[in-house]
Amino acid sequence: MPSKTNLALFIGTTLICLFLGELILRVVTPVSNFNPHKLFCEYDSLLGWRKIPNMEGRHKTEEYEVVEQINSMGIRGPEYSLEKDSGEYRILFLGDSFAESYMVSFEKLFSEVLKDSLNKNCGDAFYQVINTGTGGYSTDQEVLYFEKYGAAFNPDLTILMFCINDPWYNVVNRYWRGFKPMFVPEGDSLRLTNVPVPEPKTRSLFQKIKEWGLQHSRLVSGIKNLKDQVKYSGDGQTVPEEFRIYKTSNPAEMSESWQITAALLDRLQRNASAAGSSFLVFYIPEKIEVYPDSWKQFLTTYSLDEQYFDPALPRRKLQSICDSLKIHLLDPTPVFVNAAKADSSARFYFKHDWHWNAGGNQLAGKILADSVECAKILKEKKH
Repeated sequence: MPSKTNLALFIGTTLICLFLGELILRVVTPVSNFNPHKLFCEYDSLLGWRKIPNMEGRHKTEEYEVVEQINSMGIRGPEYSLEKDSGEYRILFLGDSFAESYMVSFEKLFSEVLKDSLNKNCGDAFYQVINTGTGGYSTDQEVLYFEKYGAAFNPDLTILMFCINDPWYNVVNRYWRGFKPMFVPEGDSLRLTNVPVPEPKTRSLFQKIKEWGLQHSRLVSGIKNLKDQVKYSGDGQTVPEEFRIYKTSNPAEMSESWQITAALLDRLQRNASAAGSSFLVFYIPEKIEVYPDSWKQFLTTYSLDEQYFDPALPRRKLQSICDSLKIHLLDPTPVFVNAAKADSSARFYFKHDWHWNAGGNQLAGKILADSVECAKILKEKKH
């Protein structure tokens, strides 16, 4: 049995080695002050979580520093009335962190870019845009949000911001943020399950230490990266679950996800129509779909065989679903790709964070403004 002196010497030597290892790694590859998961949300028994009403908080990383203000209804931005003013045309956005876009200041949000453009160029009406995006939401939560809160705003146009990880999370009852609702097929309809959503469990001391280490220690994050490389370095097809959507070799893996997603889109379109609202789906292109170098990095990160993956597969599948349901789909990917090719220095996404930066929000807002024709909107409103 080791003596107390030897044990103390072992512990002390280990700590010194860890300290020196951390110091060396920080000099060679400094740890990023990057925490994209710090959202100002609280538990919700129906949705799993929602933004905290009347909250003001700061998001700070090495790439951005933004103060996010949330109104009394749990929506980013100013207060919005449920009642519309005379002559007002109201647009409601549903979506996840791409829609909330807490990485940029409020006035640079794509939805604010759209609002400013419509009010400047379409003088026959006053356009109000309400962005209800909440980080981590998938289509199922967005459907439920519209049914409980969104329809009450009487939108003339409802726009769903569709992200590539939505299909996968539409068929699971929890996200890394916590438990969430889940729909399951039942005949020709959907049945809601996991509601009331279980309350989140208190994190253990080990989990808190692990999260702190991943955030602040280059050594800990390096060990995790090495572990992930070993995990995903097998057959060239193993990839994190939400990225199976790019996989061409086994379409059956995502068949249920797409089936549920199609049913949710159909339900949301019907709900919007019942509320007197037109409905549009906006496909959000990922960085790896816009920049070839990002796609190559994605393949390298997970040691993937390119022949089994296609970055255009999700939007083709979504287009097929929307065509069958007669849903308007706006796919801005070609515009993003062409804009990136036209100016190689232009970046529409953050370097570390996968979300749009201010330039990406500006471009998305412009695409929306160009696509939402004033004359068509006013004609639909009158009818």
